[in-house]
Amino acid sequence: LTEEEAAAIFDAVLENRALPAQKNITLANAAFGIQVMEKGKKSIEECLDIARESIDSGAALRTFRKFVELNS
Repeated sequence: LTEEEAAAIFDAVLENRALPAQKNITLANAAFGIQVMEKGKKSIEECLDIARESIDSGAALRTFRKFVELNS
């Protein structure tokens, strides 16, 4: 996987147009990250729901765009 291909997949996930497998692996990674940030106070199922809602609602994309804007 090239850097450009990885970036395209990342964009597709954030824009909610990725293949199901691409989205699912991103959701799993995000859910475990959320669980760590929550110090284990939320179940992995709750964390998956949070991650899924963030992508499906566009919140993840808006947050990423703001991050890029602030760091450009």
